[in-house]
Amino acid sequence: MNNSSEQSWFCNKAHRKIYGVCAGLASCYQQPIWIMRLLAIALLFVFPVAAIIAYLAAAFLLPDRYQP
Repeated sequence: MNNSSEQSWFCNKAHRKIYGVCAGLASCYQQPIWIMRLLAIALLFVFPVAAIIAYLAAAFLLPDRYQP
């Protein structure tokens, strides 16, 4: 069973394209990174302002981790 630090949201700097938000969420939910990136792009087209604000807030508020 994972402990709470492994289940929390974070920015994965080892697999980042911009800030590592999608890579961190993919690691947290044990999904492929491309799925999270695809969801982020879809949200960007549907809710552009909200998606940008949420992504930037996550990038600056979530802790950084270098998880391979």
